[in-house]
Amino acid sequence: MVLITALSPIDLARVQMLLHLDVSAMMGYTGAIFKDFFGTTIGLIASFVLLSLWAILPFIISLKKFKTKDL
Repeated sequence: MVLITALSPIDLARVQMLLHLDVSAMMGYTGAIFKDFFGTTIGLIASFVLLSLWAILPFIISLKKFKTKDL
């Protein structure tokens, strides 16, 4: 479940927001699992890297495509 959530940028941002607001206790067992992983320093760094990749990779791909097109 953590892996699937980490691959979706909207879910990852939502979980980080909920953990930051400390309402993970209202999420029950799933919130406890997310807090165990995403609440640590390694989890925070991993989520930042994944969210950054979701922004950077489409930008790099579009740059490559636009350089080959004659506009």
